[in-house]
Amino acid sequence: MRTCGIRVDRIALPGPLGGPRALRLLVCCLGAAAVLGGCGRSVDSGAPPAVKHVIFVSIDTARADHFGFMGSTEVETPRLDALAAESVVFEDFMTPVALTLPTHVSLLTGKYPHHHGVPRNGFMVNLLNEMLPEILGESGFVTAGFAGSFVLSDAFDFAQGFDHYDEDLESYVDAKHSQRRAEDVTDAIIEYLDETGVPDRLFLFAHYYDPHRPYSPPPPFETMYDPVGRVGLPGVPQLLSNQSYSEETRDRLVARLALQYAGEISYTDHHIGRLMDYLRETGILENALVVVTTDHGESLWEHGENFDHGWEVYDSTIRAVCLMRFPGGWSGGLRPEELVSIIDVMPTVLGYLGLPLPDGIDGEPIPVSLLAGGIGDRVRFAEAGKPTNRYETDPRWRNTLKPQCVREGRHKFIVKPYAGGEELYDLDADPNETRNLLENPSPEMTQLAARLRETLSVWTDSAEPLPSRFGAGEVQDGIRRLRSLGYLN
Repeated sequence: MRTCGIRVDRIALPGPLGGPRALRLLVCCLGAAAVLGGCGRSVDSGAPPAVKHVIFVSIDTARADHFGFMGSTEVETPRLDALAAESVVFEDFMTPVALTLPTHVSLLTGKYPHHHGVPRNGFMVNLLNEMLPEILGESGFVTAGFAGSFVLSDAFDFAQGFDHYDEDLESYVDAKHSQRRAEDVTDAIIEYLDETGVPDRLFLFAHYYDPHRPYSPPPPFETMYDPVGRVGLPGVPQLLSNQSYSEETRDRLVARLALQYAGEISYTDHHIGRLMDYLRETGILENALVVVTTDHGESLWEHGENFDHGWEVYDSTIRAVCLMRFPGGWSGGLRPEELVSIIDVMPTVLGYLGLPLPDGIDGEPIPVSLLAGGIGDRVRFAEAGKPTNRYETDPRWRNTLKPQCVREGRHKFIVKPYAGGEELYDLDADPNETRNLLENPSPEMTQLAARLRETLSVWTDSAEPLPSRFGAGEVQDGIRRLRSLGYLN
């Protein structure tokens, strides 16, 4: 059962991944033309501009196919579409695990989880990790972070290197003090910069959590796609546990929940737009390298995850978004198609700033000189962080027995150690991952699977995680908060 094509008044939910790459490119190019006056915007051939500020914006639990600049014609993201038109947009971007804390540690360290040591939410970030705000702080940046959820609380030692870390969370659901709205995150940033003034060099990290369950956008976004809003709409736990729904009723409720999720994306887009307006008005933006990422996607009733993430390594949850806007919109309009991972962001930023890379990172910098001519093929990996506890018995690494995948070009190879089975997909021909090429494999696919199996095995065996432990200050309070957000089973 899928939400795709189920219409509720205004829109039908976009299909997973927004269709083949060619279609996505066409739609994105048309969107950019509206802003730039055409798809053929030339790349600035001059020297890359100097950077005074670095801005990281992270959107939690946001699918790549729910942004206009990534091909959606139904979910409205006008502010990020406009920013993307001035940016380098990475067409094929993935995350190493579809869980908030380990992915953000990968973003800021350039390491896979099985090296930085955080297997899933609720674990401590080892202080031996070299985090990007620490590195930039030592280079003269004032570092300020703003968390949208308890998952990135400094209770987990996530705020390493931040001069100012704002996690003043306000409750708007049953989870007491566990998350806050996008409006409050943007307001907190503006208030901070108004009070302190703009420093000579600023590293700003802004985390927006709203697309995460329970999918409850405020007005007018609540009725932006479903005019009924949340009237009569159960929460995800109720939808999953109620066995009395007919198939027709369940289909309708699934579609409406997906439309509320789309409303959260548009709401978040609006308040990121407010932040960009402020950064432009204060002169920060034109001297800044802006990086906008999503940490992972969300399963909208595909592959058995059912409005969740972290259990599997399909593209509905590990495909993500990344754009980089250089000062003055330099190289804006470029859309590299080569595979890039969140682990590549931190070394790319350091490389652009001319700063040395820490030892032991897994990511590779993308030299700006190569953007126009292609950045080269890369092999990248991902793993699941769930289920918790029961299958975390491998002494090397807690996630070893959970689903894992390797991406090489258009192909993805998946293993599921605790469940058994292997899968191979051609993502260009089958972006929704519905046809496992190993069910009736050709000799060519059998050979490819054997090679990718070995590649994945070598990566798995390379696990050398920094020590970590589950902990959140007061452990029981941390467990309650994480469970309220759906992270502990």
